[in-house]
Amino acid sequence: MESAVRIFPAGNELRASGWQARRMGLSISAALLCAASLVAPATAHARDLVVYGEPTLQRALKLVGSLWQWRTGTRVNVFVAPSDLSYAQIDRGARCDVVFALAGAATEEAERNNIIHAATVERVLRNSLVLIGTNASAQSDKDANPAHLAQLIAGKRLAIANPDRDAAGAYAADLLRKIGIIIDDRNKAIAVAESTAGVVDMLATGKAQLGFVYATDATVVFKVVARLPVPDRPPLDYVIAQARDPASDTEPFIAFLKSAEARAAFESAGLTSIAAGNGAADAWRQK
Repeated sequence: MESAVRIFPAGNELRASGWQARRMGLSISAALLCAASLVAPATAHARDLVVYGEPTLQRALKLVGSLWQWRTGTRVNVFVAPSDLSYAQIDRGARCDVVFALAGAATEEAERNNIIHAATVERVLRNSLVLIGTNASAQSDKDANPAHLAQLIAGKRLAIANPDRDAAGAYAADLLRKIGIIIDDRNKAIAVAESTAGVVDMLATGKAQLGFVYATDATVVFKVVARLPVPDRPPLDYVIAQARDPASDTEPFIAFLKSAEARAAFESAGLTSIAAGNGAADAWRQK
């Protein structure tokens, strides 16, 4: 064994061992490349989906994402932010495959700027505005007219989302003005939170007794006191669209969203599914 090792002169020994190491390295590299070529298609096929959505859709999107992962093995990563901020992130190059956004001006602008594919935009979900409270005995699913609303909030501290940043807050501010309630710093009976999530937090910490939120924000702890009609304003509808440069195939996931299974998940989170062909799909585009 020793004589075999010393076939090369001492001066060539290092060169020979170096050549052998390179040959071994090339063999390993070739094997790794072959393995990678076999694994790559499966990895690409199973790549996670990235979904952006309105904050009030977070629970619903996670429910549907879990269903999709159970069915396909593909994970759905959900990131929430107001629609205009989501569109800005996509425009700056952040990865997004599918976006759920409020129907309206921000979505129209995103279409014009090719941030989303206009041909894929579809109205799919509707939310409603509700009054929630900490008093479970006051629970009701009935619509509140202005007189009833004034009676419900009399003598109680009410929380609303920032009307300048949140659609639910803007709707609530309009309703309050109609019954003669002014929202300003002098009115200590009205607390303004950054979002409807902040409204829920105010109720949880005892800073308010009632709050205007989306139906999706209502929980088993804070009951719906009344549902609020908003006949003079467009409905709180959400569209779904494919983002500018999706990294994954979005068609199977979007098709799944229309299934009975997905609709049931959305409805359990407080949303109403908008059936295709009911004439509402393009109503939000009308001026």
